[in-house]
Amino acid sequence: MQDGYPNPHGFMRADSYPDTGGPPGCDLPTMDAQLLTPARIDRAVLTYGDDIHVSGHHNPYFATALAQALNDWTVDTWLAADERFVGSIIVAAQLPDKAAEEIRRNAGNPRMVQVLLADNPTKNGFGHPLFHPIYEAAVETGRPVAIHAGANDWANPPSAGGATSNLYFETHALWPQALMTHFVSFVAHGVFEKYPGLKLLLIEGGAAWIAPLLWRMDTEYKGLRREIPWARRLPSEYFRDHVWVSTQPLELTPDRHQVIELLGWIGAEDWLVFSSDYPHWDSDELEHLRGRLPKGWHDNVFCKNAMRLYDWLEADLPAPAAAGAAT
Repeated sequence: MQDGYPNPHGFMRADSYPDTGGPPGCDLPTMDAQLLTPARIDRAVLTYGDDIHVSGHHNPYFATALAQALNDWTVDTWLAADERFVGSIIVAAQLPDKAAEEIRRNAGNPRMVQVLLADNPTKNGFGHPLFHPIYEAAVETGRPVAIHAGANDWANPPSAGGATSNLYFETHALWPQALMTHFVSFVAHGVFEKYPGLKLLLIEGGAAWIAPLLWRMDTEYKGLRREIPWARRLPSEYFRDHVWVSTQPLELTPDRHQVIELLGWIGAEDWLVFSSDYPHWDSDELEHLRGRLPKGWHDNVFCKNAMRLYDWLEADLPAPAAAGAAT
C-alpha cells in the first residue's frame, strides 16, 4: 500500500537504508546503532509503515486478513528478534466485530501491548457505537487503544473542511484534525463512561492544539450537556484521566518556551510519552526534545507516563530505566 499524500522529500532518513539492502527500518543492527542503543531505549513499541492504512482498504475481508498477517509477522519477525520490542495489534476497523476477535486472538501475548487504529473507513468518528466492539475487547484484554494521526487518509480526507489538493504541506498541517474529531466523538458518544477502564493514545498529531480544543469543549458542554446526558464530566476531565499523547511532532513556537507554557497549563507532563518516529527524517531527535522539555518533566515523558499507560512495573524494566536513566 502506498501513502496517498506523498512527501516531496520522501519520508525516510537517508542514512536509514541498510547497507545490506532493503527499506529503512527493516534491519535490526541499523536500527540498534541509530536509535535503540544511543537513546538507551528499554522498551520500543512498534507500529507500522504504509500498512498502517489497512482500515482504508476497500475490501474489508482482505483488510481483516492483512491485519492478522501483520500481527503474526510482528510477533514472528520482530518480537522474536529483540526483547526490547513490543508490538501493536493492528485491526481493520471496517468490520469491528472481526477487529475485536483479532484483539482477543492476540491477547495471550503480553508483548502485544496496544490496539492500533489509523484510517477511518466510515463517515463517523471513532467514538461512534459502530466501533464500540473494538473498545470492549481492548478493555477486556487490558490494552490501550492508539490512534495514529492522519487517521482518515484513505477512506476520508484527513482535513475537516474538505479534501486537500494532494499538497503534502497542506495535508500534514491539517493532520491533527482527525485526532480532534475522534476525541470529540469519544466524549460525545460516552465512550469513557461506557468503558471507564479505556486508555487512549494519540500518535503523531502534535500537542499544541489540545488546550484550545479542551477549553472549547468544556464551554460547549456547559451549555449543551442535556444533549449528551451520558457524558457526566467535563471533556477536559475525560482527557486528563484517559488520554496520552506522543511527543512527535512537538510544535515549534516563536519563543521555544511558549509551547511548554501552553502544555503546562493542561498538565502535559503527566500524559506526554516519548516517540521517536524512526526512521522518518522529520522526527524529533531525543537530544533536541530533551533540550526543549523542562528537566522536571523528563522522568515522566521518557519513562513513567508510558509505564502508567501500559501498566508496566519498575521491576519489569532493566535497572537503568527503573532508576530514572531517562534524565
